[in-house]
Amino acid sequence: MSQATAPRGAALFIENAASYPPGPQSTRVNLRIRGGVIEAVGPEITGEGLPRLDAQGLTAIPGLVDVHVHFRDPGLEHIEGWNHGSLGALHGGVTSVVEVQNNPPLTTSRRALEERLEHVRSRSRVDFGCLANLVEASLPELAAMAPLTPAYKCFLGGSTGLGGVLDDALIGRLFEGAAHAGRMVVAHCEDEATLQRDKLALVDGNPNATVALHHLARSTEAEAISVATAIECVRKYGTWLHVYHVSSGAAAALIRRARAEGLPVWSSTGPHFLLLSCEWAERLGNLLKVNPSIKTPEDSSALCAALTADEIDSIGTDHAPHPLEYKQRAYAKSPSGMPSVDLLWPLTWELVLRGWLDAQTALDVVTWRAAASFHLPKKGRLARGYDGDVVLFDPSARFTVRGSELPSRSKWSAYEGWELRGKPEVVVRRGEVVWRDGAALVDAGGRPLELEPPRPRRS
Repeated sequence: MSQATAPRGAALFIENAASYPPGPQSTRVNLRIRGGVIEAVGPEITGEGLPRLDAQGLTAIPGLVDVHVHFRDPGLEHIEGWNHGSLGALHGGVTSVVEVQNNPPLTTSRRALEERLEHVRSRSRVDFGCLANLVEASLPELAAMAPLTPAYKCFLGGSTGLGGVLDDALIGRLFEGAAHAGRMVVAHCEDEATLQRDKLALVDGNPNATVALHHLARSTEAEAISVATAIECVRKYGTWLHVYHVSSGAAAALIRRARAEGLPVWSSTGPHFLLLSCEWAERLGNLLKVNPSIKTPEDSSALCAALTADEIDSIGTDHAPHPLEYKQRAYAKSPSGMPSVDLLWPLTWELVLRGWLDAQTALDVVTWRAAASFHLPKKGRLARGYDGDVVLFDPSARFTVRGSELPSRSKWSAYEGWELRGKPEVVVRRGEVVWRDGAALVDAGGRPLELEPPRPRRS
């Protein structure tokens, strides 16, 4: 049997689930999955001869798509690794991830990408896409890598593990190369010159610098300048662009205008930019330190509004764990990043409970809108022809976040002590029950995400 005709997964009949959104208007929903693909959805469908899963009234939603994680593997498996990272994904209701390698070995050639995909295939419990790195050294290999990667990741501003780009001419060559290869650029948008200027003024030589300065050292100005630069490259070269971890209302406004202009620009933000703010600096210390920085409550409100208006496409966690002892170093030496893939659905549901997002928007931005922002077919909907990825959760059951109990190796959480709801009880990946009652039932089995063909721009 060829790979094209091989089953994508298992057969399963899910019965007695409640429809989403939960509440008085919920109805019963059954799902029939065959060969890993949803065959039928509805209250009256049957599943004779198929393995059965009685949802017992739990609410059914599609498996989540986290479009931004760092599992640091290969190279830094002792920090996280695919074993812990994909376990955390299931804990958070995530069945598909888009992963960024931000530590050596970088993915700058087709051979390196093929080796990375095989490495991940043997370790991941969830389906995965691996972004290639967009640096000068990868330019000759972009076309060769295009069929195997959803996009190319470009760090315009320096962050953990990678420096930013100061040379405008090089930025242009990177975007132009991606356009000719036919894949989207996924950009970390902070202007490197502005970052260096503000770091010199606020942090270097200041022994009293703390994370309370972080939103000034990595400012809204730096993000907005970089987003504007990236959008101008879209205009000039015809490149498709996805702006990662949008953190400010100013950046969201630039993206809104670009989309209104008809430019191919997508974007995502993170739960920490929505639920936290720079005002948490004293309480959390360096646990709040991420790049781009977490900004003001007004920015958080603007980002929620942009998600609701479909001006920002999705929420991706930017899951980037570090050992607690690393985070407890002095501010200038503490690495940026926090874990959160293991809480993606409960944190998203919290936005609904607070009234900051409506229930439908909250679901869409971590399912089909997330998948669409990376042009991933067959993910993110409970509909015929889509992959049989299903999460069953109790919308009212409460739990308290304890970092020591989460799957991430880091064993800490910026949300320590928060009472959340919506913890996934059962997770199904392509028709196979892979998580139940707080435990994984598989050690691997994830497969590369199906990709749309590259769309090269012709000269």
